[in-house]
Amino acid sequence: MASYIFGPVPSRRLGLSLGIDLVPFKTCTLDCIYCELGKTATPVSKRAAYVPFSQLEDEIRNFFASNERAQQLDFITLSGSGEPTLNQDLPRVVKLLQQLSKTPIALLTNGTLFSLPEVRQEVLTLDLILPSLDVVSEELFRTLNRPAATLKSQEIIDGLVALRLEYSGQIWLEILFCKGFNDSPAEIERLIQATKAIKPDKIQLNTVVRPGALAQAQAVEPSFLSALLPRFGPEAEIIAPFNISRDHNKTTEQTAKTILATLKRRPCTADDLKHALGLKKVEVIKILDLLREKGEIKMLQHSDKCYYQTTN
Repeated sequence: MASYIFGPVPSRRLGLSLGIDLVPFKTCTLDCIYCELGKTATPVSKRAAYVPFSQLEDEIRNFFASNERAQQLDFITLSGSGEPTLNQDLPRVVKLLQQLSKTPIALLTNGTLFSLPEVRQEVLTLDLILPSLDVVSEELFRTLNRPAATLKSQEIIDGLVALRLEYSGQIWLEILFCKGFNDSPAEIERLIQATKAIKPDKIQLNTVVRPGALAQAQAVEPSFLSALLPRFGPEAEIIAPFNISRDHNKTTEQTAKTILATLKRRPCTADDLKHALGLKKVEVIKILDLLREKGEIKMLQHSDKCYYQTTN
């Protein structure tokens, strides 16, 4: 039986977060070339009950009834391995979480469905919304984000503008720069103008940090982001790596130790570790990323696969 709760896991942006996955793996409106979870087989834009609400409810109730880690959370994050707003049971999940916990709830979303009034209405009681916007021009949208056929870049931006007008909570807008794609002067200026219209509370500049769906997805230089920062105004920041030493959750620390011990014996892919440890892939990737930032592991490419191994 599939599990839809993962973590708590350390998050770059949200501290210690309990993830709740509302869709099956890679069920998404986009097929971004930089996605660390790999390719989306067929991007979709139709909302549906993609996972059984009864199972979601059981897992959520069990976690908060019997898990002392629930007291350590900084956020509950609706996120995971696809686009959570595709799930039409989103408001039922939010209502359940608010009944069981006072922990702030965040929505990690690609922002593509806020053009729908019902989706905007469903998220109004959340504490934090973290949408993304990588491009403005339609041609680049098709090239970098590879959306479902019905989605249009300007409609997505209009939806984010409408969300800001209706939603009183915090909006942290992420812009991920991919070298050679959305880093041209013209596209940067379009993005600056779009952020002025959207008026997020924060603008978080980021770049590729893990192997993506396509090898062409490469990071921009840190100096590029630093030079760009003031152009986006005082709300802008560069997303800093999360320090694993801040995470006092022993389960996460033990998982990291287990992964290190496994990689000392032999190189493994993220899928290898997922199956060996019985974790969700997104959880494995987050811990691998933390270990890479500490310099304890490195990546190797072999036969079109990404392997991880220890550095000593």
